Amino acid sequence: MAMDKRRVQTAVIGHADSEIPVVLPMEAMEAGFFLARLDGHTFWCGVWLGGCGQQLTKKLYTDRACHFAHRPDPEHISTCARKAFGISSADHLFIKRGLLEWLSDQEVQAAADIVRGTDGSITGEVLFTLASHAGLHIHLDPKAQVRPGKDAQPLLGEGVPHDTNELQQHGYVNRVRLVPDGTRRRIQVGTQDHTSTTWFDLHEVALTDSGLTTPASQEIHRLRTTSRLIGARAPRVIQPRMLPEALTVKSHDPEPDNRDAVMASLIEAVDHGRSRTAIRHWLDRAEAATAGGATEEETGQIQRAVDALLLLERGVGLPTPREPNVAERKALRSVERVLANLARQNRRGIRAVTATQRNQLERAAEQVSEWLTDEQRAQIETWRSVPVQPVPPPRDPRPGIRTPPRSPQRPPVVRKADHVDIAGMSDEVRDILEHAARLGYTVPLSALRAQVKGLQHLSESDQIRVLLRVRPTARHPRSPVPERPILLPALITDDTGAMHPFYRRLAEAAGHEVPQDPNRTWKDATQAVHDRYKKT
Repeated sequence: MAMDKRRVQTAVIGHADSEIPVVLPMEAMEAGFFLARLDGHTFWCGVWLGGCGQQLTKKLYTDRACHFAHRPDPEHISTCARKAFGISSADHLFIKRGLLEWLSDQEVQAAADIVRGTDGSITGEVLFTLASHAGLHIHLDPKAQVRPGKDAQPLLGEGVPHDTNELQQHGYVNRVRLVPDGTRRRIQVGTQDHTSTTWFDLHEVALTDSGLTTPASQEIHRLRTTSRLIGARAPRVIQPRMLPEALTVKSHDPEPDNRDAVMASLIEAVDHGRSRTAIRHWLDRAEAATAGGATEEETGQIQRAVDALLLLERGVGLPTPREPNVAERKALRSVERVLANLARQNRRGIRAVTATQRNQLERAAEQVSEWLTDEQRAQIETWRSVPVQPVPPPRDPRPGIRTPPRSPQRPPVVRKADHVDIAGMSDEVRDILEHAARLGYTVPLSALRAQVKGLQHLSESDQIRVLLRVRPTARHPRSPVPERPILLPALITDDTGAMHPFYRRLAEAAGHEVPQDPNRTWKDATQAVHDRYKKT
C-alpha cells in the first residue's frame, strides 16, 4: 500500500474493532470543521467495515475530494481486502447503532449482530433480536437473496430485490435507507406498495405486534382487513327536542338523504376513475355513514370501492392516474393563484371576477380537471355563477378629497432582509468565522452564502448589513488587559483566496484606517484574527 490511491470516505473511531462509524465530508471547509469537532480521536479501517484494521490518515484538499487513506507501507507488509469505500459503506453500522438507540427509547430490550458471509466478509446484513417482539433482519446488499423468515421481519435496502409473493400476500414491503443529515446519516423506513415507496423518519415509525409498521403499512393493512356489518339498514334516530311550530309544519317536506348522497358520490368516484385521494375520501365518509349497520347493497358498494382503491395502489386493474406534465403543473399553479386572489377579494367585500380571471379558471379547469381537489372544483363552480365585472379600485379614505392620479411607476421592491432575522444570520456567520480562525483558515464569501441559510438571496447591501453586525464572542479569558479590537469579517475572501471587495466598506465602518491600497492592511487584519484565536 505504498501508493494507496483509494478514496476511503468512511472509518471507525478509536480502534480497529470499534463500531462507531464516521463519514468524512468531501469539501475542505466542511471536512475541517468536522475534524476539529473530533480533535484527538483516531480513525481506523475497522474490521466491521470489512477492513484491515489499520489506522487511517486524513487527506484534505481544496481542488478535489477530501478522504481517508491508509498510511504508507514501503515494505508492502500490510494488505487490505476492503471492498466498499464510499459514503454508504458504513450504513450497516449506522443502522445498527441508530435502531438500537430507537428501540431503547421504545423501552424494548434488543441486541444486534452484524452477519458475516461464509468467507468472513461483511454482507450488509444486521440481525436484531428483540425481547418482546419478533426480530428484524436488515439486508443492504443488492445481490442478497432475501427469504421471508418466521422469527425476523425483513427490512430491505433501497436496491435489494423483494419477494414478489410477499408483496402480493401482504400488499407492501418495508425498506430502510440512510439520508445525509449534516455529517451524520439519518435512518428512514419506507413502505413499498405496487406503485411506489413512501418514506418516514424513525419518529413516525411504530413497533407493534405485527412488527415494524409505518403509517402507510397500517393503512394498507386496514383496507385489506376491515369487515363490515351486513343486514337491514339501521334506521336514523332523531333525538327528541322542542322544535318551533314554524319548523314542525314543514316537517312533512322531503329532505335529501345525506347517506344516499355519500354512497352515490362513492360510486361516482369509482365509476369515473377518480384519483386515489378522492376514492379514499368518499370511502371514509361511507364507512362513517354505515357504522351502525349497512344493507347488502351498501356493503357491496363499499367492498367494490375498497377493491378499486387497492387495485389503484397496486398498479394493476384500473388505470392509475398519470402525473401531470410541466404545462399541466403550471395550469394547476394558475388555478391556485387565481382562487387565492378571488378569496382575498371576497374577504375585502369585493365579490367580483374579471374576464381574465374567468378565462384562466375555465381553461385551467378543463386542462387539469382530473387533478383538481373537490374543494377547488366547488370554488370554481361558485365563481362561474358570479357575473364578470371589473374589480373596483380602492376607495379614497378621505371622502370629498380627490387624490391626483399617480404617475406610472414600478411598485416599491420589498427587500428580503425585512423578512429575515439579520441578527440570527450574523450569529451564524460569526460561528463559522471563529471556527475558521481557530484553524488558521480564511473563508470564501461563496462558502458563507452556501452555509448560512438565506444569505445568498439577499442583495449586496443587505449582505453587508449582516456582516457589519458580526463581532467576536468575547475577550480571551486569560488576557490580563483588554485586547485591541479585531475585524472578524476580514477572514472573508473571494473564490481565489484574495481580499474581498467588501473589506474596505467593513473596515471603514469599524473605524479602521484604510489606505488607497488596502491589501496590506487586510493581511495584517487577517493575521491579527488568527493570532487572537490561536490562544483559544
